[in-house]
Amino acid sequence: MRQSLQHLDKAGITPDSVMLVGRTMWEATLDLMSEEEIVAVPKLEHLLTGKIQAAEHLGEAKLLLRLLQRRFGLLPAWAGDRVAAATPHSLEEWSLRLLDAQSLEEVFADATSHEHTNG
Repeated sequence: MRQSLQHLDKAGITPDSVMLVGRTMWEATLDLMSEEEIVAVPKLEHLLTGKIQAAEHLGEAKLLLRLLQRRFGLLPAWAGDRVAAATPHSLEEWSLRLLDAQSLEEVFADATSHEHTNG
């Protein structure tokens, strides 16, 4: 296989030049497509959905941190670490707890201890 590609090397066709041509053709194709057509491309739809979800998650985490800081003042490092590592479900739960919590620890309490103190 490698021997059959040697003539391409001699002609100056490199993997980088092939990638450049491919990227240029892809960008030209995207310019001709409507947004609906672009989103309908299965691989792109999957990639875009993942990127949108990641951006939403980041936005929710940043908002929660701002609200926590506004309510409780300067946050300890462990609080930022918990928010950074949180699942979407945890971010939502903590955001709701923030409304009633009297302390930062109450916001982050696990479900069992939270139910115990409220129920």
